[in-house]
Amino acid sequence: MPDRYEVTYAADATLAEVKPRGTAPSVVTKRRLRDVNRFETISLVKTPNAEYGHMALLEVGKGCGRGCRFCLEGQVYRPVRHRSVEALRETVRKFAADGSTRVGLVGACVSDYPWIGQLLDVVHDAGLEVSISSIRADSLTDPLVAALARGGHRTLTIAPEAGTERLRRVIRKAITDEQIDGACDLVRRRGIPNLKTYFMIGQPTETMADVEAIPALAARMLERLRVPDGQGHPFGRLTLSISSFVPKPWTPFQWAPFDGAPSLQKKLELIKQGVRRFSNVRVLHENPREAALQALLARGDRRVAPFLARAAALDGDWRRALREWDGDPAFYTTRPRGTDERLPWDHLDVGVKKSGLVREWERALAADAATSLTTVVT
Repeated sequence: MPDRYEVTYAADATLAEVKPRGTAPSVVTKRRLRDVNRFETISLVKTPNAEYGHMALLEVGKGCGRGCRFCLEGQVYRPVRHRSVEALRETVRKFAADGSTRVGLVGACVSDYPWIGQLLDVVHDAGLEVSISSIRADSLTDPLVAALARGGHRTLTIAPEAGTERLRRVIRKAITDEQIDGACDLVRRRGIPNLKTYFMIGQPTETMADVEAIPALAARMLERLRVPDGQGHPFGRLTLSISSFVPKPWTPFQWAPFDGAPSLQKKLELIKQGVRRFSNVRVLHENPREAALQALLARGDRRVAPFLARAAALDGDWRRALREWDGDPAFYTTRPRGTDERLPWDHLDVGVKKSGLVREWERALAADAATSLTTVVT
């Protein structure tokens, strides 16, 4: 509980010290579930009003070994722990008996599940359709896409996250343009009519050239997707889902500044303008001002509590609450932070060593510097 810790601040308003009171531990350590087969992680309440209310959700495991530098889940849910096929088979049988018709596989990186082919066969043999939220482009294989098509998949989703390979290396999302091309070819070969892609703007070291590369990549993808499938059916729709980068605690990018709503809005307009000539390209995005709110909540300390209390008193009108709050949102959002600054969550041990995060942050900056130097020399 926050009241079990005494907090003091430095002259520049940064956090100086967090002292435990009474018997409170100086460091709060997270507990981990060792045997994931002992617990059945599924959706228990289904309603048509829910985002995924039309399907039964099934978690295939915990953790992700990829180490994307922006991703909170990939850091705090380590180590990777997969549920066995047999354990999942029992759950799938329950879904079928309960009258479910579609199973949504959930996990930090479902396509990295070692027995994904066997699991898809289990779902298919139970007479159910399958859905996977997103698949790594470098994990796609023809048998996997064929199994998804057989299971009723109408949209394949991949997450390049950035428009250029340079920025993907910085964020440690090592997916190449060639692998994205391969994903497009597999979509058409197996007759899946739609492709959805996730991109993120405002990431560390991003330039306008990286943003302009997103619609350019979409155009190249469409060239491959326009090919009719085996039955002569045309391609349906390419969706670009654009999110705004929000620095998260316990990640290598926790020291990066938030880009700011005006800058993000400008980048969004550039992307939308770049694909406007394509009738079958749809751009989905969040409001950059809502991303700014996320950034405030993600890295705020207890001094942000009065803003939350005011927003609650105003029935969730956070924009008015923000206007009436006497705090400075920029202090928590767009202000760069040094790796020597004490962070509000440093006394919480979630299994991620700060030294390792610093190392990855420095590697990200070094990767950008190396690429920039190569470009100049070339």
